Amino acid sequence: MEKEEFKDTKKSPWNFEICDSSWETEEMEKLEKDDNVKKWTKNHGLRIPYRNDIGKVSYYLPDFLIEFKDGRKEIREIKGAHLIKAKDTAKKIEAGREWCRVRGMGYRIISKY
Repeated sequence: MEKEEFKDTKKSPWNFEICDSSWETEEMEKLEKDDNVKKWTKNHGLRIPYRNDIGKVSYYLPDFLIEFKDGRKEIREIKGAHLIKAKDTAKKIEAGREWCRVRGMGYRIISKY
């Protein structure tokens, strides 16, 4: 899938968001309909540092930043099951979980197929 625009957002600070996959589009639709979600975005600017497979510092850009009506915040990542098993992905997930833990935020992976 080529990148496409998800338009007419109600809970994003932007009037559209860019989707990288049909799975992300599905998630955006769910976030828009979820009564517990106050706001969400993919265009958040977060860059989480981690060490890649060769030990070099790289940056992980999580898929979604979500704020719930009760004040909780969460990073949510959409991944195909085949990618979750990759070493580099495991390092990103570990870094994302730790980054969120330190900030009192949730971290959730949604695995597709």
